[in-house]
Amino acid sequence: MSQRKDTSSDVLEIDSTHQVEDKAVDERKRKSSRWMNSNRFRWIFQIVFLIITIYIGWKFYLFVQYCETGGATKYVSRPPGIEAFLPIGAFMGLKYFLGTGKVDPIHPAGFVIFASILITSFLFQRGFCSWICPVGTISEWGWRFGDWIKSKFNRGVKYWVEIFPVKLTCGLSMISTPIVALMLLDVVSFESFKSPNMKAIYPLMIAAIIIPFALPRKVWSARVEDSIARAWKYSIFAFFAVTILIKMPAQQIEIMFTNVPFMKVADVRMLKFFINLSMLAIIIISVIFVFSIFNKNYWCRYFCPYGAVIGILGWASSLRIVRDKEKCIDCGKCTKACPVYIVVEKKKTVHNLECLACYDCVNVCPVNGALDMKIVGIGKKIHYAVYAGLAVGLFVIFMNTARFTGYWYNNITLQEYMYRIADIDNPKYQHKQGKFEVE
Repeated sequence: MSQRKDTSSDVLEIDSTHQVEDKAVDERKRKSSRWMNSNRFRWIFQIVFLIITIYIGWKFYLFVQYCETGGATKYVSRPPGIEAFLPIGAFMGLKYFLGTGKVDPIHPAGFVIFASILITSFLFQRGFCSWICPVGTISEWGWRFGDWIKSKFNRGVKYWVEIFPVKLTCGLSMISTPIVALMLLDVVSFESFKSPNMKAIYPLMIAAIIIPFALPRKVWSARVEDSIARAWKYSIFAFFAVTILIKMPAQQIEIMFTNVPFMKVADVRMLKFFINLSMLAIIIISVIFVFSIFNKNYWCRYFCPYGAVIGILGWASSLRIVRDKEKCIDCGKCTKACPVYIVVEKKKTVHNLECLACYDCVNVCPVNGALDMKIVGIGKKIHYAVYAGLAVGLFVIFMNTARFTGYWYNNITLQEYMYRIADIDNPKYQHKQGKFEVE
């Protein structure tokens, strides 16, 4: 009699398990039957902002061409949005605002964009990276193409094309991160690298690059390797933050905005840099691009200083990916879908500086309610369309508010631009390791 009850209990347990699995399958089918999901919805925003960015770049090129030819070509107004590609200027504009309460008069749009990114990140995590940033868009579409390529490789080749960029970056980070730390402590400077004594550390540099490739996983785990590699972007951010936000007085920045010619054509110098790339720059950009194809979000994960500061600010956000352990069926799809290698399936709440709020993990989850973006403490679910409306909407509101209140356009006249751009090769429009000529 007892054996019959046990058998009956086992049958009920199996039936219950099948019901959960069937429900999960039904939910997965229901999700897949919908054409619009978080991925496609996000891609629409990515494509729109990428097109806008290309349009801004093209307009700026035509504007510079007009100034260079003395007005011989068709006039196109200078697009202020180009200032988004001046990260150092953005840090200076932030320090200037914090120190004086005034907006950068040379690159006001750059400051507004940077401040908007910081505020939206503080409120909505790293949504800027996955929903707006054109570099993030190119990076994502690159690794998605890379996933298709890697599907043609055998396991061994696939492993090495994925892990080689991380190992190399880890080795280089073990060189660059201590150097940046010593520079921030004023132990070494840019001039120090010209000293013959620097040759003494060359063996250490070579050893640092070899170590990630030589040590076995039992001693040197993938997590340690990845953490050291990611230290590179945080060291870059720390260098800018300490050098500009802490050490540089706001009054000094004001003098630079007023009297340093380079500041007024920094965007033009940037354009010239990309139009006339040196062979070294071509090699570096090509390597980063190839690595970005085979390693997900390579640039964003290991180098982008914006990504570093956004991730730190995003830590304070009340929006988090939350997993319901009762509903979760431990299929592991969320972890596999995560573009920044977070083990989502083991988390109750995802607290990670690298989380992009891309909703990829939520999109692939086969069980409704098992994984969602929520307001921590309240438990309110945030639909991806609502999230986009909040994060992207606030960013756009900041842009247009600056436009209508007069904090979008700088105070440099067309005549001054034409005069300066025609003389752009003059040494006074160049800088060497942070040293500038003053008018």
